[in-house]
Amino acid sequence: MAQRERTPVYPPYEFKALLPREVAPAQYQQVEQRDIENTTEQGWELVSVVAYIYKNEERGSVTLSPRPIVTMTYPAYYFKRLKIR
Repeated sequence: MAQRERTPVYPPYEFKALLPREVAPAQYQQVEQRDIENTTEQGWELVSVVAYIYKNEERGSVTLSPRPIVTMTYPAYYFKRLKIR
C-alpha cells in the first residue's frame, strides 16, 4: 500500500472574470469600480489584472498632421474562490 502512487489533492476553486464591455463597434467601457467591490464582497479574491484591450486613438485637431495617437488600455480582472460544495 505504501508503494502505490498518491495523487495530490487540490482544493476545488471556481473562477470569475470581469471584462470590459463593448458598448458600440470598437467602443469599450471600463469595468466599474463598484463591480469589482461587489465581487470581492461576495468572497472572490483578485488574482490577476491584465490589459485585455489595447486601442489606439488619434487625438487633437484635425489640422495636425499626423495627429497624435493615444493608446487606451482596458483591463480585465480575474478572481477565484473556494468552491462551496
